[in-house]
Amino acid sequence: MLHFFKNNFLIPTFVFFILLLDGSVMTMLSYSLGSEKFQISPQFTLIVITLLAVYLINDSKIFLVSIIIGFIYDAYYSSILGVNLFLFPMIVILTRAVIKKFPMNFYTIWLWILIVYTVYTHFIYALYYLIDIHSSSYYYFLSQNYIPSLLFNAFLGFIFIWLIQKLVIWFEK
Repeated sequence: MLHFFKNNFLIPTFVFFILLLDGSVMTMLSYSLGSEKFQISPQFTLIVITLLAVYLINDSKIFLVSIIIGFIYDAYYSSILGVNLFLFPMIVILTRAVIKKFPMNFYTIWLWILIVYTVYTHFIYALYYLIDIHSSSYYYFLSQNYIPSLLFNAFLGFIFIWLIQKLVIWFEK
């Protein structure tokens, strides 16, 4: 019974709780920063999906989880349904392609997380700008949102690499 649960429900449940943690930390950071001009957007879900794509052996499991979590992420956080439903599986596909081409160690995985975060954030900014959901300038986006969030998510990625690696090792035993 434990083996069945571990194989079928552990990873999706873990990623779902990470998705909920994403919003909780975002709310907590908004209140704690108060009247500061910059905004920090944690991307726990993006980091975890990227790391699971690196460490999990089963391609179809993480791909399916990324589709489901992308839909839930869009329904819960985003104002456009389908953006993360498309982006999260694309991140899995790109990550799988990159790990086949480059040697993966702690620092290359960390660098890949930063690249994925940068491309993801800029894609979301460009999409929201094109459909006029926000009208902030690119400079404002870089200085007030992207750079503080990049530093915060770089720190998260640094910690999560070890955590997800240990989780996947336990999961695949």
